Amino acid sequence: MSKREAVLMVSRAIAFYLFCWTLDALTYLPGRLALIHHWTSDYWHSYDMLSLEFTVLRVVALFGAAMLFYECGPRIEAFLLPANKQPDAE
Repeated sequence: MSKREAVLMVSRAIAFYLFCWTLDALTYLPGRLALIHHWTSDYWHSYDMLSLEFTVLRVVALFGAAMLFYECGPRIEAFLLPANKQPDAE
């Protein structure tokens, strides 16, 4: 197995983990939406709205990161397998 194939496999494994985490975060959305329905314009309504917004942001960010790792572009490859730097010979 070449280094490129190993990096691709690790990158896809990370992408799978992030995708599962995204699905987990999605399971919190119905509860967050139900809480917003019950409150009027007060502190708890603002708190629940902020919680909903951060949950949606988390889902979008995790899904975006999963897609980046799944594609395994040059930046991800460099992140997972940095280039060997030769020490300066003095």
